[in-house]
Amino acid sequence: VRAAIGSAGRDRPGGWLDLTAQARSPGSTLKPFIYGLAFDEGLAAPATRISDLPTRFAAYQPENFDRLFRGDVRIDEALQHSLNIPAVLLLDRIGAQRFTAALSLAGARPRIPQAAEAQPGLALALGGAGLTMQELARLYAALGDGGIVRPLIWQEEKLSQPVAADSTYRLMRAESADRLVSILRDTPTPEGRIPGRLTSHAPQIAFKTGTSYGYRDAWAAGISGQYAILVWIGRADGAPRPGATGRKAALPVLFEVTDRVAQLLGQGERAQTRLMDSVSERAQGALQHFDRGLDDPEILFPPAGASLWAGPVNGQAARPFVFSGRGKGPLSWFVDGEPVPVDAGGLPAWKPYRSGFYTIIVVDADGRSQNVQVRILFQS
Repeated sequence: VRAAIGSAGRDRPGGWLDLTAQARSPGSTLKPFIYGLAFDEGLAAPATRISDLPTRFAAYQPENFDRLFRGDVRIDEALQHSLNIPAVLLLDRIGAQRFTAALSLAGARPRIPQAAEAQPGLALALGGAGLTMQELARLYAALGDGGIVRPLIWQEEKLSQPVAADSTYRLMRAESADRLVSILRDTPTPEGRIPGRLTSHAPQIAFKTGTSYGYRDAWAAGISGQYAILVWIGRADGAPRPGATGRKAALPVLFEVTDRVAQLLGQGERAQTRLMDSVSERAQGALQHFDRGLDDPEILFPPAGASLWAGPVNGQAARPFVFSGRGKGPLSWFVDGEPVPVDAGGLPAWKPYRSGFYTIIVVDADGRSQNVQVRILFQS
C-alpha cells in the first residue's frame, strides 16, 4: 500500500473514521469478477453475444441504470457500459452462493444486509452486499497480478518477508484477468479526457465505476501499470448524494490520481498474457451467443409479441426504445413503414407517441427483412 486516505478531513462529520475499512455497497464494481469467473468456466468470451432484455428472476427484475435495453450485445460491450441484465444473467448461471464463496476465499467477504443466515442473491451483481475499500483493493490488484489475490502490506519492512502460501488465492486464471484488463482499458473515458491509447506517454487505465442504490456510494477502481487505485466518495453517515454517480464524482479523481502516480512513481507496465489469435477465434466462435444461436436477419429487441411499458416515469415523457438486431451489413429500421431515427450514439431509437400495436421491420444489406408486432402501453 503506497498511499491511503481514510476520510476527507478530521474536521468533518465522521472524519476520524477510517472509511477504507468500513463496509459499503460496491455498486457495479464487482461486475468484472462475475465476468472473470464466466470466462474461467467457458460460459462466455469477450465476443460472446448476450441478451440485454427485460428479464425476471423469480421476484427480482433488474433494470439498467438509464432504464433502456440494448437487445443483443457483446460481453465486452456489456461490461464496458456496465449493463445490469447481462451481469445478472451470468451470476444466475454461476450461482450467487458460489460467487460469494469465491470472494470470501479471496478475503473479500460480502456482508448481506439481512439476517445472519440470509443467502446471497442475484442483487449481489449490482452492489447488494457490503465490502470494504481495502477488500476491493485486493480484488482489483489481483486483476493486474494475473488473477492472484495477495494480502495488503502496510509496513515497508515487511516487503522483504516472504508471503505465506496460504495467504494468497487464485481468484481466476491469468488469461481471464488479462482479458478483463484489456476490456476495461477500452471503457469510455470521462468527458474531456482523451483515451490513453491515443496519446503518447499517457498512462493506460483499465477502470470500472460503481454507484450504489440511492447515490450513497460513488466508486471508481482502476489498474494502471503496477498500481491498483480505488476512489470512494460518499458520506460517513450513509446519507444520499443525489446525482453523484461513480462516473461523475469518483472517476475524475481516479484519472487525476493516476496521472500523479505516473509522474511520481512511474509506470513499469507489467507484461500482459496474450492468447494466440487462432486460439482466441476458436474460443469466441464456440461461444457466439450466451443463450441461443445466430440467425440472419433477426430482430433481437423488442421481441415479437412483447408488451412494452413506455411511461411516463416520475413525471417524465415516454422513454425511447433502442432497437437491436443482427444481419448482413448495415441494418435499416422502420416502424409502421416510417424510418427510425438514430440517437447520439448511432443506435436506432424510437419513442412511441400513443398506446397500441406497432409493426417493427428490420432490413439488411441484401434486402432481406424480418418484422415483429409489439404492443405499447402508457400509464393511464
